[in-house]
Amino acid sequence: MAIMWHYDEPVDGLLHVRIDRADRPVNSFSRATLEELRDLLVHVRNEDAIQGVAFCSGQPGNFIVGADVTEMKDLDGEDAAREMSQFGQKVFDQLAALKVPTVALISGACLGGGLEFAMACKYRLADKHPKTQLGLPEVMLGLIPGWGGTVRLPKLIGLIDALPMMLTGKMLNGFQARSKGLVHDVLPNEGLERAGIQVLKSGLPKMSKRKPPLWKRIANNFGPIKKYILNKAEQRVQRQTRGHYPAPLKVIESLREQIASGTDSGYDVEAKAIAQLGQSPVTRELMRVFFLSEAAKKPPEDLTVKPDAIAVTDAAVLGAGAMGAGIALLLARKNVWTRLKDINAKAVSAGLQTINGLLNKDLARKRITPLERTRTLDHLRPITDYSGLKRTDIVIEAIVENLEIKREVFRDLAEATGPDTVLATNTSSLTVSDIAEGMSRPQRIVGLHFFNPPQQMKLVEIIRTPYTNDAAIATAFATVQKLGKTGIVVGDCAGFLVNRILAPYMNEVGYLLEEVTEPLEIDRAATEFGMMMGPIKMADLVGLDIAAHVAANMHAAYGDRMKSATLWTKLGEMRAKSGGGKRLIQGTGKKKQLAPDVTEAIEQMRRSGPSGISATLSREVIIQRLIYPMINEAARCLEEGIASKPDDIDLAMVLGTGFAPFRGGPLHYADSVGIQHVCETLDKFAEKMVRMTPCAKLREMAKGNEKFSDAKVATPAA
Repeated sequence: MAIMWHYDEPVDGLLHVRIDRADRPVNSFSRATLEELRDLLVHVRNEDAIQGVAFCSGQPGNFIVGADVTEMKDLDGEDAAREMSQFGQKVFDQLAALKVPTVALISGACLGGGLEFAMACKYRLADKHPKTQLGLPEVMLGLIPGWGGTVRLPKLIGLIDALPMMLTGKMLNGFQARSKGLVHDVLPNEGLERAGIQVLKSGLPKMSKRKPPLWKRIANNFGPIKKYILNKAEQRVQRQTRGHYPAPLKVIESLREQIASGTDSGYDVEAKAIAQLGQSPVTRELMRVFFLSEAAKKPPEDLTVKPDAIAVTDAAVLGAGAMGAGIALLLARKNVWTRLKDINAKAVSAGLQTINGLLNKDLARKRITPLERTRTLDHLRPITDYSGLKRTDIVIEAIVENLEIKREVFRDLAEATGPDTVLATNTSSLTVSDIAEGMSRPQRIVGLHFFNPPQQMKLVEIIRTPYTNDAAIATAFATVQKLGKTGIVVGDCAGFLVNRILAPYMNEVGYLLEEVTEPLEIDRAATEFGMMMGPIKMADLVGLDIAAHVAANMHAAYGDRMKSATLWTKLGEMRAKSGGGKRLIQGTGKKKQLAPDVTEAIEQMRRSGPSGISATLSREVIIQRLIYPMINEAARCLEEGIASKPDDIDLAMVLGTGFAPFRGGPLHYADSVGIQHVCETLDKFAEKMVRMTPCAKLREMAKGNEKFSDAKVATPAA
């Protein structure tokens, strides 16, 4: 019985192969499915009645998503990984060598090995479905395309367009793929099979294909220029990754080898790289984060109401600012009928303009079609009152961060909505329990904390209060799933999970700025460690006023360990008097420096108090001062039940803050350096900085020589 490749007798000389893996929820390549494909190709070669082969998916939403990562993870040693790569290359070469035409009818995700398979077909047709995405995302797992991708992709679309796909995992929709020559045409799904049959019988009709500009054609075909492009790409990769991620460099190595020695050598470099990268600690950690993300798609096991039984079709968003507009756009894009409300027509209009601008950008970049833009806008309903909310499944509040105003709004919502409508708040600085206090039916109130900008950030915290029932959590989880986000259920506290753990990291910058001779060395240390951006740059993007508001709330909730650094208070006072600028950093590149008033505030602090400046504060110490307090606070969150398990904390911090993915998250990193070492280092710091004192949980684990990876799973507390 077939595992993934299903077919009957050819019809009019054409063999129709349905790709439908019975033992997995999505189509993916394993050793067994590759062997089955090899046997199918032997059948096609030996059967004279077959004059063409059409491959289509039998699973809506995915063509082939790539290799079975669970099998890749379990490969034993370099030899096994190399052989797996070589075997896949050989099978796809056999597909490419067929004398009869082949066509891949791509609907849904066509990624990694799936795209490598499609590129080995003679023709590729894609449909217009939003889920149709083509890409080589192996680099996101610490690997490179291992079945001929680094060879075939540059041949099809040229080196310049191929590099972003292989070095960053960039994906293309059908229209983008056609414009670059990756697919031959894009059609409605209902016309895909008919077009495929026509192509197999008569070849490609004359179609208008955008010709690359002359400079790009020269660059893609002239050896010295290609070498120059690869040198520049390598410099950019080194600058952006600081050498932490070897996979992009292996891609460049394969491409260089092809230029120097020819196509066949590219296959050899691929297989060798897969063998080496498969054993890399970086790959192991990136795969771990991937599996954590996959596991997060499953709802908490203790829910009595299952999210997959809930259909979210009607919603409302209160607040048409940048956050509210972004959330409304996410909902409307998923065909959820969405009301966008604000206090007056002008505010709602501004929100719609924000949405329109985002859609126009996507349209210009061919991420969406004009029809998809129109359909998204059709699913939005601007309102200035609470009419029509009785039948909504969920209302998401994203208004000003003021407790009394939020309570007033939720009282109004309790009357304006149906008895089963879930009421969610996107607050980031208040507790959901405070908002729900005194409300009627508080069991339907839940937190849905999106990160800014919501259309880009993958993480959403789902906050459970002492009142929240399972139906509300399930509806919130179903909403997050529908939006394609990763939802993590956490307990209710000031800052929730991510911002609470991030707070000591951000606050410590204020103390470090008084101590280091070169302030931007703090950011350099953080990015060298692997953080997506340095803490000064992050504070610059958040804004001093917002950061001060959050810091005040954290201090009130957690006491002096979260007291804002005096420098931040001093700078806020100076700017309030002078009306100074909002940025902490000015200039770019080598000209980047702190804003003058920030430098002046630092100098005033040094003059007014005992000098703690250290010209020799090492990057190692800077990282310990920044990261170890995060580990300490994360341990408290586990102890209090704010997070159910360490893996949730690691995933949340990677997705929500850009914590170095190759280090596995703060708690996984703590395990790697040793909890006893973390505790001893914090104790040493605490001799002069009481805020660094290790919590009881951390001391207990250090004393018992425990690891976070051994911690028991619990239910998040409210």
